[in-house]
Amino acid sequence: MNGAIPIDEMVNGQGGVRPQWRRLLSAISDLGHQELRSRQQQIALALADQTGALPSSPSSSAGETLEAQGSFIGAQCDPIPLLLKADEFSRLEAGIIQRARLQEALLLDVYGERNVLADHLLPPALVWANKGFLRCGMVDALRQAGQHFISSYAVDLVRETDGEWRVLADRVRQGNGIGLALENRRQMTRMIPELFAGVALQRLRPFLECWQDSVQKTGGGETANPALLTPGPSSPFWSEHVILARELGCPLVEAGDLTVREGALWLKTVRGLRKIDVLLVRQNADSIDPLELEGTGPAGVSGLLDAARNGSVRLINDPRAGFVEALGVQSFLPDIVSRLFGETLNLENVESLWLGQPENRAFLEQILFGRPEPDHGRTDYWAVASAIGEELPVQRLATLDDGQRTLLWEKILAEPWRYVACREPLASLSPCVGDKEIVPRSIVLRMFAIQDENGWSVLPGGVCRVFDAGQAITAGPIGEGQTTKDVWVMVDETFSFQETSFSTPYPLAIRRSQGDLPSRAADDFFWLGRYLEQIESGARLLRVIMTHMSGTDPSPRELADIAVLMRQMRTMGLVQETPVAAYGYAGMVRGLFAIGGSDGFFARVLRKIIRLVPELVDRLTQDVRDFISHRGGELLKKIDQRPRRIDPARMLDQLSGLTSDLLLYSATLSGFAAESMVLSGGRQFLDLGRRIERASSVLLICSGVLEQPDVYQRGRMEAALRLMLQLCDSVITYRSRYFGVVQPAPVLDLLLLDEDNPRGVAYQLAALRNSLTGLASDSPFMPEGLRSASYELAHTAENIRATLAGMVASVVSASSQDAATAALPPALKEMHEAVLHLSEQIGRSYFSVLNSARLVGIESETVLDTDGTVA
Repeated sequence: MNGAIPIDEMVNGQGGVRPQWRRLLSAISDLGHQELRSRQQQIALALADQTGALPSSPSSSAGETLEAQGSFIGAQCDPIPLLLKADEFSRLEAGIIQRARLQEALLLDVYGERNVLADHLLPPALVWANKGFLRCGMVDALRQAGQHFISSYAVDLVRETDGEWRVLADRVRQGNGIGLALENRRQMTRMIPELFAGVALQRLRPFLECWQDSVQKTGGGETANPALLTPGPSSPFWSEHVILARELGCPLVEAGDLTVREGALWLKTVRGLRKIDVLLVRQNADSIDPLELEGTGPAGVSGLLDAARNGSVRLINDPRAGFVEALGVQSFLPDIVSRLFGETLNLENVESLWLGQPENRAFLEQILFGRPEPDHGRTDYWAVASAIGEELPVQRLATLDDGQRTLLWEKILAEPWRYVACREPLASLSPCVGDKEIVPRSIVLRMFAIQDENGWSVLPGGVCRVFDAGQAITAGPIGEGQTTKDVWVMVDETFSFQETSFSTPYPLAIRRSQGDLPSRAADDFFWLGRYLEQIESGARLLRVIMTHMSGTDPSPRELADIAVLMRQMRTMGLVQETPVAAYGYAGMVRGLFAIGGSDGFFARVLRKIIRLVPELVDRLTQDVRDFISHRGGELLKKIDQRPRRIDPARMLDQLSGLTSDLLLYSATLSGFAAESMVLSGGRQFLDLGRRIERASSVLLICSGVLEQPDVYQRGRMEAALRLMLQLCDSVITYRSRYFGVVQPAPVLDLLLLDEDNPRGVAYQLAALRNSLTGLASDSPFMPEGLRSASYELAHTAENIRATLAGMVASVVSASSQDAATAALPPALKEMHEAVLHLSEQIGRSYFSVLNSARLVGIESETVLDTDGTVA
């Protein structure tokens, strides 16, 4: 490799432009660099929006939260694709299919008869010490069911200086990137349609339809229930998992959403348990079942491997398949393919040497401490890595000084079987859109294949990772803020488009409920509703306070109302300490101003709402995700950029603007939910959360305002009642019924008993009752225990309303309504606690799965415990 120059994907061996690039270069020239750069930024925004995350942080605090979610934050799709001619793709396709078949055969042998070990084709050290080799026997079950170790496969390829594509790494555990390939193509088509004019490309959609059909058939046919297991939003591949689950039409689940009962895998939903027949595993294999494996990372599903052995669930890919990815194993594939298939590798590996062999150690010693042999190249192009799949840093020899080389050599001599020496490839260059001009950059191509009943199919496209100038070419993961490229496979005159039939041979049963809503998602929707209501109730309270502080010299009555309102702020959690009149007018304004700060109540709740978006990305529409993230981010940015030292009048003006923005945010999001979400899905639990929070808030307001030592004295009760109407946004409704006369009984009836008043408690309780009753009656598969619990919860809501009716009736019949009303705070507090207890009961019934000592029954898609609740 001395003096070698990487080849240019755009230029042929004679220095001319490859035919497939000529038309594309003309389109690129017409657009120009600045326009391409602008389109690239638009694609980055669109990629981020697909997972509900922002491509850049709207504020420091919110940005840190979003960065932690690991979405396509900062990801770039280079607008200039990689082009592959049809004949070149055909050669790659044949090589990829051969390698996939070889990996499957190797896995069956190593976990079965182990002939490759007996015949010394593979050193035992590369198996027994391999981190991907899992001792959980399922081979017999696989063979009996006619299943495969590998159903999906990915491979990283580099084109080297001789023009040949070589394999940098095999990916059989997860092979992330198909979702990104689809999204890159989708956004490229939308944002830069000029590049596609007059170009005939092989389509990606038939591959996905074939995969979806294969997954369905793997699970048993048309009634199969697949799911995709993800570590969650903290995974750097979360965006990939979201897109892939959406494209394959299966729910995206985390380990906590699943449970094993009687040897079967079940998804916890709000209407009971739903059986899972196929699980696409996108979590580290060594942690998917804590009962049998002791891996690190997110917790798995206890008993999952036992369920797989029983054949009740099919895992894609088999968790034991990962050991063939190890670099030490790859160096022996040429001999293995010759023995098993009588073939030679169509796609060779990038040169690697297992250091468990003496001759390879001698070579490494030579290039570490002496002059390298000419046929092996310079030291600069060699590195030492783990041979058994350990997560060890790659030691690039060119970066090591003499002391580091000696230390590395000592480690190798102690355990030579643990290491492999790899030649770093000099990857080909492809034109990329840089900051100021179009520049050549090294690329690594990842391609994908799936296996179904008809054999292996290869995606006619893929993802290219782009490496900066001077960056080492490695087989790392895709999706961690890297620049990628769309991959185009051209169509020649021999190619004919074949549409994949997506119609099923059986009629689908009509469904109008969304019983597969996972309990975790329902919990997130519930709290989204509560957070929205917290913002709204807090903003309304702040607005009423500012109305009373509009003048710099409040009257004694206004001061009394302000003192009540200040105490109410602490009761509702807006402040930790109650600002008091002794602080003076300016001091109270500064206390209020802090509520709207970056560490204040509203900023904290907004961050909680934004954090829920990645969790619910597969359950929210694009409009809702955009509004929550972008508008919420803008509000946080506005809060962070407020001036800190201004006069009290300007503080009140800024707070007034903030409250208006917050109320508009809450109202708009509620409107989006009402108009774009199916009632029986997440919207139902979002509404439950809002109703719980609003009922709780109104009861707190009534008890807090009435809890004054002199509230029943002359003049104070009327002021308290007017304050209650203001805080509950019911002034206009009351005035339209009773004009200007304010008395306790009518006010209490409107705020506590009127089911037509959307700002009153009774309206919320009626909505809770109806919704809980609907949950029990909508699904015929709901366990009887959960159905009974739902009816009981609805009955609890009705009991609270009846108790409130009795309280109001006692005021109506009292000789002194003022005195009777002043005595209500303790009872109102009890009702507030009852509403919160109802919230806890809803959580236990729908969001928690209780372990039972003994299973006593199974009904189609549901499981019952001994106590009749959801298992």
